[in-house]
Amino acid sequence: MKYERLIQEELKQSAQLAAEAFYDYEYFSIFISDEKRRKRCLDAMIKCEFKANWNDPETQFIVAKENDRIVAVAQLCSPDYKKPSDFDYIRAGWLGVMLKGGVKEVNAWNEMEKQASAPCHGLVGNIWYLSLLIVAKDREGKGIGSRFLNECIIPRVQNAGGESLSLFTNSELNRKFYEKNGFILFDERRFEYVGMNIGSWSYKLDELAKGKPKVLR
Repeated sequence: MKYERLIQEELKQSAQLAAEAFYDYEYFSIFISDEKRRKRCLDAMIKCEFKANWNDPETQFIVAKENDRIVAVAQLCSPDYKKPSDFDYIRAGWLGVMLKGGVKEVNAWNEMEKQASAPCHGLVGNIWYLSLLIVAKDREGKGIGSRFLNECIIPRVQNAGGESLSLFTNSELNRKFYEKNGFILFDERRFEYVGMNIGSWSYKLDELAKGKPKVLR
């Protein structure tokens, strides 16, 4: 496995890989129940997210590769990260996201996402934020996510002097994954939409600065 910064020529491929990983994720499915519509929306949404953040110096897009094939993607944000402006998102294609997913549905999802990420963004100190970590669907269950975390992402935060790494998830399966890798739950909340509800759990991995930085690959 090798780890590299995402290059622009790989942006479209990596965004599509991330979108496919979210196709059946509750985080989106309760807002857009129609599968075809949800897939079209996610294809546009993740591409927009990547484009809006691409030139931000406080954002790192990192890929894990096996035999030169991208099998995992992460978006890692420094403590100085600021979410792109509405104009940045519009320029990156957000109007197309709303057209494909529905204005009401996308706005409801966006409001939930703001509230779900608030506990992580409210932490004080040299706290890094893992905005995205996905593994290609056909490579799940192979230990790639854990290796990516422990061989690349955590060492990057340590070498930058980071004190903690935070994230949130809406999946019970993902909760088990992060707890297995040493993350501690610090906030829990639920959201409801059209009679359905979803959990949101915020985690952090503390005292990273005390650990010995690992060699980056």
